[in-house]
Amino acid sequence: MKDYTESLLVEFDPKIISYSQILRKLKSMSDPCPSKTQYRTAVFYLSLSQKEIAKEFRQSMESVDVEAATAFYMAEERHQNFLAML
Repeated sequence: MKDYTESLLVEFDPKIISYSQILRKLKSMSDPCPSKTQYRTAVFYLSLSQKEIAKEFRQSMESVDVEAATAFYMAEERHQNFLAML
């Protein structure tokens, strides 16, 4: 059985906001979770430039994993729009 990480897919227009700005916002909103299970703090990248930015970001925030993005699977319908339900 594989272990999956619950995550949030953020699609963005780099003409409007940069990857670095998104990571800074994550840092301001996040309480890093140092677990190696589905609940952990991780940053995923899609390119070498994002990888470098993410590695630099990790130095400013403890317990953050930096990994290449792989397949993304949508959560069950009941988990969609979670923040809107709060």
